[in-house]
Amino acid sequence: MSKKCAKCEKTVYPTEELKCLDKFWHKACFKCEVCNMTLNMKNYKGYNKIPYCNVHYPTTSFTAVADTPENQRIKQNTKVQSNVQYHSEFEKQKGAYTQVADTPDMLRHQQNTKNISLIEYHRNFEESKSQFTCVTDTPVMKTQLTNTKNVSLIEYHKDFEKSKSKYTQVADSPEIQKYLQNTKNISLIQYQKDFTDSKGSCYQVPDTVEMLTHRRNTENVSRIKYHADFEKMKGKKLTVVDDPETMRIKQNTAIQSQVEYHKVKDQLNEMEIRRPDREAREGPARPQPGKISNYEPETNTGGTPYSMRNSQARVVYDSNIGKGDPEPPRGYQAPPPQSYQPPPQQSYQPPPPQPAMPPPSEGMVCKALYDYTSADVDEVSFQEDDLIIQCQPIDEGWMEGTVKRTGQRGMLPSNYVEPVN
Repeated sequence: MSKKCAKCEKTVYPTEELKCLDKFWHKACFKCEVCNMTLNMKNYKGYNKIPYCNVHYPTTSFTAVADTPENQRIKQNTKVQSNVQYHSEFEKQKGAYTQVADTPDMLRHQQNTKNISLIEYHRNFEESKSQFTCVTDTPVMKTQLTNTKNVSLIEYHKDFEKSKSKYTQVADSPEIQKYLQNTKNISLIQYQKDFTDSKGSCYQVPDTVEMLTHRRNTENVSRIKYHADFEKMKGKKLTVVDDPETMRIKQNTAIQSQVEYHKVKDQLNEMEIRRPDREAREGPARPQPGKISNYEPETNTGGTPYSMRNSQARVVYDSNIGKGDPEPPRGYQAPPPQSYQPPPQQSYQPPPPQPAMPPPSEGMVCKALYDYTSADVDEVSFQEDDLIIQCQPIDEGWMEGTVKRTGQRGMLPSNYVEPVN
């Protein structure tokens, strides 16, 4: 059956066919009913299945009439049927979703909606600022608030337990990899720039509680590591070659030791040397008178009679001996007797006694409540009723101490022991 044009009633072939307003038209016959302007599918307007242009499109008018009971009943039935149909379709589509790609127009519309929402929110917030309406919570409202809070906590914990230890790994797309690489490069560039700008400058910030705790933990861990290495190296000797610096230090130490020793010796010698000076200030000691017999005249074996006469000495007889001692010649003065002074002797001073070393303090002493077996190399094992000495708390739950029975030192749980002193 051939198709007829609605305008010229001639056969319409597929190449020039135009289907619109439930009729078939030639493309050249699809014209405005009033001005005969050629129309297309974009600029036509249909009225009673007749095409019109925008200018000659007939305007519609309405006549207000009173709703009769029949019209009201029909309107109510239509509304009910519409609600039933809507809910029926809603229940069918519940849980089903259709994902479509966001077009640029949709993205622009979403962004505009978001901006408008923020503007409206901030405008309402500024208008309602400092305006409050206080109402009393009724028992029903309090009950509702408590139930909502409980339900929220239960729902949160239920979802949290379900999603615990569940992860979804997705592959990085090329865009994400490029973004990560760019972010890494920008971070490195910014870091180098900030490092160059801040080189040589210092910033002082107050120590927070977390920084003080971290510093104290670091110091305790360092002390534990030091004592562990010290216990391992105890009793071991390391022989190293004396370099010139070490030999110079040894030589200086020996010289200083000799100087200190000779300083005491020179002080004693100086005290002995000062003694004759004191005697010189007080005056020479009176010599003891000697005997005339100690002085014998020179024997003159020859010469003139005058010299022999002058050289003759008078003889003084001693009643004790019965023998005369020659008298010294006139004008002769006997020299004072020389007093012999022995060389000063160095007095030996014993070194002062070394004070006795006090017994090492045991510090904080704890008693083991249970048996404990070490789980790591830096821990110690002990048995029940063992004494732990020199205990030092490290952090919450752990401390460091030495087992008095075995002499081993390391970390141990603080809840396994109780303090004694």
